Amino acid sequence: MHRLRCGVIYTDAFAAHLLSIYQTRTEAEKGKVLALDYLRASGGVKGAKEWWRVDWVYGSQVEEHCRFLIGEVPVALNKPSQRGLKDRCLDFRDGAVVVR
Repeated sequence: MHRLRCGVIYTDAFAAHLLSIYQTRTEAEKGKVLALDYLRASGGVKGAKEWWRVDWVYGSQVEEHCRFLIGEVPVALNKPSQRGLKDRCLDFRDGAVVVR
């Protein structure tokens, strides 16, 4: 397991999953980096539900404190996602991203 400076933990399996996404689309997405978005509803109708999304954003638009390397892959992780994932582990098991 590895820890980013923002406190997010990730496994080698998660890093390999991101690398596979990055390698298949990097040519089509020149100048962009993977953006990881995570949201967890704390209450209400959607209480305890999680949403996970990977998208592409222009690297020049990402602030320095939101830039990270997960394995070999440059990623953008916005502040709300950093807070939501702090001290939690990103893993990839059985074909799905798992947050624990």
